[in-house]
Amino acid sequence: MQRTEGSEIADAEANYAKATRAELSRRFNEAFKHYIKAAELFLHLSRSPKSTEKDKAKWKSNAQKALDRAEKIKAFTEKSPKQVGSPTERVPSELDPTADVRLAPVAIDHFALLGQDEQYYVLNKGKLVNGLNLPLWDESTGAPGEGLFVDPDGQPALSPEQKAVSAFWRRLDIQPTGKIEPAQILPQDILQHVVTDCSVCASVSVCLEHSSRFGTHVAETPLHHYCDAENSSEPQAVDTPKLFWVEKHGRLDFKFLFNGAWRRVVIDDQLPYDPQKGTLMCMSTLSSLSSQSTLWPSLLEKAYMKLMGGYDFPGSNSCIDLHAIAGWIPEHIEIRRSTFERERTWERVSSGFLSGRCMLTLGTGPNPASIDEKIRLLPSHSYAVTDVAEREEGRTVTILDSWVCPDTEPEDQSRMLTIPWADALNMFDGIYLSWDPEMWTHSLTFHGMWKRNDPEDVSKRLFLTFTNGSSTDEEVWVLLTRHTPDTRRTQDFIALRVQVEDEMHVMPASLARQPLCNKETYTNSTHILVRTRLSCTEHAGILAILASYDGDASEVGFTVSVYSSKHVDIQWNETVVTPLLTTKVSGTITHKTAGGNCTHRSFMVNPQYLLRISSPRNTLGSNSGAKARTNFTLQTSKDTPVNVAVVWSQGKRVTDLSERDLIASSGAYTYGSARVSKDMTRRSPSHSPFAPTVRETARLIYRYRISLAGDSTIVVSAFNPQYLGPFSLKVECSLPFDLTPIPQEGAGMYSKTIRGSWERHNAGGSPGFSSYSKNPKFELDVPSLSECMYALSSTRSFRIAFWHVHLFLTPIAYDYN
Repeated sequence: MQRTEGSEIADAEANYAKATRAELSRRFNEAFKHYIKAAELFLHLSRSPKSTEKDKAKWKSNAQKALDRAEKIKAFTEKSPKQVGSPTERVPSELDPTADVRLAPVAIDHFALLGQDEQYYVLNKGKLVNGLNLPLWDESTGAPGEGLFVDPDGQPALSPEQKAVSAFWRRLDIQPTGKIEPAQILPQDILQHVVTDCSVCASVSVCLEHSSRFGTHVAETPLHHYCDAENSSEPQAVDTPKLFWVEKHGRLDFKFLFNGAWRRVVIDDQLPYDPQKGTLMCMSTLSSLSSQSTLWPSLLEKAYMKLMGGYDFPGSNSCIDLHAIAGWIPEHIEIRRSTFERERTWERVSSGFLSGRCMLTLGTGPNPASIDEKIRLLPSHSYAVTDVAEREEGRTVTILDSWVCPDTEPEDQSRMLTIPWADALNMFDGIYLSWDPEMWTHSLTFHGMWKRNDPEDVSKRLFLTFTNGSSTDEEVWVLLTRHTPDTRRTQDFIALRVQVEDEMHVMPASLARQPLCNKETYTNSTHILVRTRLSCTEHAGILAILASYDGDASEVGFTVSVYSSKHVDIQWNETVVTPLLTTKVSGTITHKTAGGNCTHRSFMVNPQYLLRISSPRNTLGSNSGAKARTNFTLQTSKDTPVNVAVVWSQGKRVTDLSERDLIASSGAYTYGSARVSKDMTRRSPSHSPFAPTVRETARLIYRYRISLAGDSTIVVSAFNPQYLGPFSLKVECSLPFDLTPIPQEGAGMYSKTIRGSWERHNAGGSPGFSSYSKNPKFELDVPSLSECMYALSSTRSFRIAFWHVHLFLTPIAYDYN
């Protein structure tokens, strides 16, 4: 049933009243929860299109009042000396007005009514790009005015090449002919005149190649001349480009996918011209005819340049461009990475290109290599791929360069080259793929916001459930898109991790992946695509999606898009999980606490914390089977690979890791953050009427030991000791717990380090050998009763199997001969 505005007002006021009564009664948990709910409801009312401006101001004021009261309660409870992970508030009595209180976390449903409203808020905020207002495509833009349209935003900024020739703006000199037929432009007809728009020219070229092969009009589709035909109810063929012209209007509307939604970019029909030659100084075609069918690439480029900030924009890549122009899924493959799969990449590129599901370009690096003297590649340049073939002579790709050299006539340039695939992999640095979203049957979308003022908001975690009905392996694609208000910013980095969380098949913690280090996943690109393979044996499960941000912007919007085939049903997991008790500690990895991974002898000096999980109060005396769902999240800078491990050590400092003592680990070291979850259960070995065997008894004892919800040690480590910097560790648990740092060995004591070595003359061996007394000896003078600690370690990277330190009292003589 749809709720009316009156009922929403009543709900908001009722929640505020409940919060006030609860606060006066010192029921702070209840008051905090109702204040937050009231603030959400008032905020939702302030964004309602049905509310007047006066009412909107009132609702915003009420929302602020509710938030202020919630903040005061939070500030009051934080003065309590209790640990954050300790039990929630106990109701104070009149005799104990200063009793410790603590707020229980408040659950947030991002998919509820308010969540949907927040998603619209994210999309609406994304309309401001480079200082321009780019509304959603479906929003009304008003009726056309009289006379020729002039863009009120002005013309896009010119590039240095255009300014050098004093380019001027001029309207198109063509006759209106109404609806036109599809243009017969070939990919090699596209000419590039601006240095930094090579990716846009390459994108249009591959679209034209796709159109000639499959009868599509991918590049023409974004163009909508402003006329009644745009809103016409007459059906149009799918393969018909939406090119219209209306006399005296001179307005063109383009539909681009940007900042998570299709947006309207409006331009007029003026283009930059060379004053001396009278030719276009922007993307153009070889055709000598000046018609709508040959000028639409120039208009498309102008609209895209307006979106990107002008013809002087710093450049892009074709998969980003085609995502905006056509909505195709971008994928960037780095050829130089160690994880590059040559054979697998060819299979994907070849099958995708020949089936029409994929368009691609190749990009060079700053210093491109040239295997053939006849082939001269430009640095940091984008080349369209117009053919992919595998013949008897081998695998080949045909590339196209749209750049027009100033000293060469365009018609005389040989700009299409066919080169072997193996040579292409040595000459280019990147492969830029664009995939047709129609190849997927199911898709999901979520819009969210990273908030820099809250460190918890720089990483957002989403969950989706999947059901796999395929008899073969399937893939689920997850695309993260960062919203950008300034296309010239390069200081914003994002990362995306997708992990299957199937609690029916929890993999045991292993040291095998501890010494490994994953490649860096942070990028300043606006898109990241992660392809997750689902085994045919995984019939159902949960995908955990972690979207992370690193930068200095206060608020950054993002969009997560998920795609799957017809065999894999997907849906967001909208279950509101009861928030866990949380403790967050901050620290710094310094030269003294940088121990590296477990293969380093200095591993023991890494920051470590004692985790003590208590029994649930409602199961006192009978805590068998009580599960403590525990999450461990470690965050640091994007350039530091880190790992978090939970070890059974009775809460003592861990000197090294062993498979037997490892409870949980985040696995291979990952840049920026590491996370692991574990169900810590407090249970006793099950009793059986039959006497267990020795092996069963040992197994029961071991299972009881590692799963006991009691004292354990959390080890925070970077991959190598040279990685230094601040970090934060967050522990979430469904049961009350305490988290305290474990001091370094010898903390608070005087220390002295002596270096030596075992040589032929002093390597005496163990006490069982007659030469034991030849081992290195040192005298310690202690003037009074003291506590002493000794540590022996190797200065080399290899490990010694057994070593020994023995303390003898003097002046008692000793002789082992």
